[in-house]
Amino acid sequence: MKSYKSLVLLILSICLACPALLYAVENPVSIKKLKVEYAEMPLGIDVEKPRFSWQMVVPDTERGYSQKAYQIIVTDEMGSLVWDSGKVSSDLSLNIEYAGAPLQPATCYFWTVNVWNQRGEQSSETSWFETGLMSKTSPYEGWSGAKWIGGGDKDRMLYSHYLPVFRLNVSLQLDEKSKSTRAGFVYGANDKRLMDKNKNLYHLQNGKDESYIKIELSIDSLVSGKKAMLNVYRVGYHPDDQGSVPFKSFPVPLTWIHENNKYAQHTISLTSDLGFTRFYVDGGEEIGRADLNPLGRGGDFIAFPVVGDVGFDVPAGQSAIFPKMEIANLRSPSNVITTCKEGNNWIDGNVSGAFRTFTPKGNSAPMLRTVFSTPDTEIAKARLYVTSRGIYEVYLNGKRVGDDYFNPGITQYNKTHLYQTFDVTEYVHSGRNALGALMAEGWWSGGATFTGDNWNFFGDRQSLLAKLVITYADGRTDVVVTDPLSWQYFSEGPITYGSFFQGEVYDALRETAVEGWSMASYDASAWKPAHEVALEGNISTAGNPNMPWVNDYSGFELTGQFGQTVKQINELTALSVEEVRPGVFVYDMGQNMVGVPRISLSGMKPGTEITLRFAEVKYPDLPEYEGNIGMIMLENIRAAMAQDVYIAKGGQEIISPRFTYHGYRFIEITGIDKPLPVGAVKGVVLSSIHELASRYETSNTQVNQLWKNITWSSYGNFLSIPTDCPQRNERLGWAGDISVFSRTATYLADVPQFLRRYLRSMRDVQRTDGRFPDIAPLGGGFGGLLWGSAGITVPWECYQQYGDTILLSEHYDAMKRYIQYIIDNTIETETNLIVQTRSWGDLCDWLGLEDEKNDKSLVWEAYFIYDLELMAKMAAVLGKATDAEWFRELHAARKDFFNKTYIEPETGKTWFSAFVPEKKGSHIDIQTSYVLPLAFNIIDEENRNKVIANLAETVKRENTTDRGQQCPPYSLMTGFIGTSWINKALSDYGHSDLAYRLLQQTSYPSWLYSIEQGATTIWERLNSYTRTDGFGGNNRMNSFNHYSFGAVGAWMYNYSLGIQRDEISPGFKQFVLKPMPDPTGKMTYARGYYDSMYGRIESGWKVESGVIRYTFTVPANTTATLYLPAASLRDVREKTKPVRKCKGIEFISEGNGEVVLKLFSGSYSFEVKKDYPLAARKRKKGEIARSKGIH
Repeated sequence: MKSYKSLVLLILSICLACPALLYAVENPVSIKKLKVEYAEMPLGIDVEKPRFSWQMVVPDTERGYSQKAYQIIVTDEMGSLVWDSGKVSSDLSLNIEYAGAPLQPATCYFWTVNVWNQRGEQSSETSWFETGLMSKTSPYEGWSGAKWIGGGDKDRMLYSHYLPVFRLNVSLQLDEKSKSTRAGFVYGANDKRLMDKNKNLYHLQNGKDESYIKIELSIDSLVSGKKAMLNVYRVGYHPDDQGSVPFKSFPVPLTWIHENNKYAQHTISLTSDLGFTRFYVDGGEEIGRADLNPLGRGGDFIAFPVVGDVGFDVPAGQSAIFPKMEIANLRSPSNVITTCKEGNNWIDGNVSGAFRTFTPKGNSAPMLRTVFSTPDTEIAKARLYVTSRGIYEVYLNGKRVGDDYFNPGITQYNKTHLYQTFDVTEYVHSGRNALGALMAEGWWSGGATFTGDNWNFFGDRQSLLAKLVITYADGRTDVVVTDPLSWQYFSEGPITYGSFFQGEVYDALRETAVEGWSMASYDASAWKPAHEVALEGNISTAGNPNMPWVNDYSGFELTGQFGQTVKQINELTALSVEEVRPGVFVYDMGQNMVGVPRISLSGMKPGTEITLRFAEVKYPDLPEYEGNIGMIMLENIRAAMAQDVYIAKGGQEIISPRFTYHGYRFIEITGIDKPLPVGAVKGVVLSSIHELASRYETSNTQVNQLWKNITWSSYGNFLSIPTDCPQRNERLGWAGDISVFSRTATYLADVPQFLRRYLRSMRDVQRTDGRFPDIAPLGGGFGGLLWGSAGITVPWECYQQYGDTILLSEHYDAMKRYIQYIIDNTIETETNLIVQTRSWGDLCDWLGLEDEKNDKSLVWEAYFIYDLELMAKMAAVLGKATDAEWFRELHAARKDFFNKTYIEPETGKTWFSAFVPEKKGSHIDIQTSYVLPLAFNIIDEENRNKVIANLAETVKRENTTDRGQQCPPYSLMTGFIGTSWINKALSDYGHSDLAYRLLQQTSYPSWLYSIEQGATTIWERLNSYTRTDGFGGNNRMNSFNHYSFGAVGAWMYNYSLGIQRDEISPGFKQFVLKPMPDPTGKMTYARGYYDSMYGRIESGWKVESGVIRYTFTVPANTTATLYLPAASLRDVREKTKPVRKCKGIEFISEGNGEVVLKLFSGSYSFEVKKDYPLAARKRKKGEIARSKGIH
């Protein structure tokens, strides 16, 4: 198929572009980066009117090249013309919408673009795209009857030592003949973390059956007319645990257990949610609850107990039978995972008592396969369309198909589910073929969110949907689909368990049973028939107005992949190893990364169990951490186990998990006798950012490390969705984080489709009243207006960066509904203040060191005004004039209200509103309170200079945190919200000197403080770790990979380099270059680039020898407005020449300390006299310093 495409492309290039040959010698223009829907040669797109983009490329020595016209010609795979745009007089080459005959499903289309430049010369290039199944009338229209298939009701995956959220149903019958009065069942036994003093915080070293939870039914007291008791024992979990004294005891109502039925069969049930346990007897109401996790309640703590080993305890002289022990899921539909039969006989305590434990038999990760035959006929092409509930890998004739991780990625599965398309032409051969798949929990089931009750959020059983279409050279086709009749299932493979939160368990000894499993010759006699997996009975029915019901499939769409998948983007090798305790080897990867290990083993004894644990940090050598010093710190991983187990087979082998991922710098390896060579321990870096679109470098090495940390946190958290953190039991699409970071993200990487996918999730879980979620997908969370605002800010950033009006159009109604929600539900009638719900969950400047000093309503109001401004602009772009006017009027009214409510006229200081009645009229006067209204251009002109001066003062003065800590001048006192805007506000209003001081400050709190402490990623807190105070008491909610504070990256591009968008020309067709050298002189150069959709924009400056040298590159077919700080044009030279004599430069204006030039495409080098004061010059009274229409 590849050679076929290459031949077609060659012929089309010659036939359709032959006029360009006339100019082959003279024409320097080439056409590159041909994209359809932002992707080069996309396979399987479900878009009726795809958009085309390309770049005009010329050598750096050429200037002034631009496109004057284009022509797009599209043909189908048979060579038939489906669209000829004709020669269109236009300089646009971004998102040109298809306007030809209706595109057909599963069809490859070739397209050629002819471009005429300003000299009339023609250049051409050809590429292709292929449509997906394009189901229109129903989600499964194009799937040829394929079914969702998987295992049966008894095939659900279970690894009991990794399951911390569950339900147990145990039937117990005391022996009447022996007059037995007590017996119990056991679970949570033999947790290996409690059997190794180096793997628990209490340094417990329990032996076999020395750690467990026991639930005992005692009817001793019935004889005296008292109630039976349900006794709960916790043993070996805490140093104070006592096996002879109940941890908790609960009386059982006499109406449930009494003298007449005490020897009948009774059922004791419990639910364990990360250790918080509720107890039930005989199906009645809850009789008691207990938190059995010794570390604390909820998802903020390492989770105990897990199901672990289970069993029975019958005291001496007692007898009982346990007819049934069911292990079930907690969340609906609460299906039984497995039933243990080991207690189905009388257990006699005899003289010494009977205490028996065993590991419940569990099913491994699902495996599916089928065999099909093809004739001995030439294959023209073969396409595999596939998705899963859960995550999958697919294999064809022994070869893995594709190189993605974790397909199909996360979406709100009950509304939007993606499928992937693969070209498998080279995989299929004549005769017998085998197609198979591996699956695991992924985001469909297993751990989800920071609470245990969301375990198995969407459903509890994995399933596969696939369609293979083989097209022969003679036009015939064969179709293979997933169906229970022709597919087989296996639940005893080597992937014992795979989970994002918990990790992967792999038993290499089982490989022999599945060797060659995806080959037609494999003996599958041990496999079982597959089952169709229906939604009903296998998906959750839980939900509430704030957490959408996931069984609501109204409007469901099954659509082809768009946006980046998760791939390997790098591989790191460990830098060092330390034996921190005997037999405990900790490897330092040198970089906090997100991915999986790849570890080479040799000569291991078969059956050796190797345990890998992952951490971002180690306990430092401080008194507070005595006993744990040097060990990896897992408290901040919280309820995620983050542990891989590998059982060796011997010989040469590689540990390489596929169905989990971890956020870590340090990897602890136990179970080996001696350390592995550091070269044998590698880390596979995973991300949905496949490559960066920019670079930033300066003379300040710590600032360079900050930029690098921003990129690594972006890699780690852009994984199918933009997550908040990649390591703990969260990994969620928090809206507030991406709202403040989205501008930086659009410069760091090409993310239009990635963010479009995220915005679709926001719509999928938008509440019926219009409120955007705090978390998407899934919904729920907390945050309020500042988090929901992402539904407005993110589409605006995408539109400005990529010129994507389709994204605005499809999201517009949801944005309008959200604005109406704010108006209807959050504004107090009496005061006109935005008050939201007046609860803790209405967040403000999250993790800001002065957040408690804020008037929350000020911050909310400022963001609402900003949202209204953006809505007016977006409505105008979409031609919705009436809406635009309404938003402008509302914006003006709220802006006026803000100035009257929050700004003291005499001083320009911010002051409290009636939101906090006792503080009304007193000054707020902290950084964030000034940053937002200035950054959003809210402050009235008459007060603006006073407000600017107040902001400057808050930066220059000493400040005190909410906890009373004194901070030196030039400290960063803002949180997630204010930090993203503070440097912009300073630079917009003439204080770039302060912005650079903040950027380069190294004392706490600052961006570079974490660099001083050894950070390799952005931290959740400005002081997540310090060499003097360790973790500062924040051992749990303390992510070391959290991109929000990295939102300063946008300032690096927009102000330090000066690469800015021109609002009236989105997508960088025209843009602004306004570099701002460091007025403090500490930074002597900065340089970098941004790869826009039109090509690479470069900008740099360097202070040396009495001049400032500027270098720029303007891509072909674009222009830039350049602002240089200079007294007059006479002070500016371009390559030693006067500017007016240089080609490609057009003079616009000079004055007010700036020379403004228009640059046409090309590369430029300017010199400006150094002695001219830079951007820190004083503003005249009343002068509006903020650049209009530039963002």
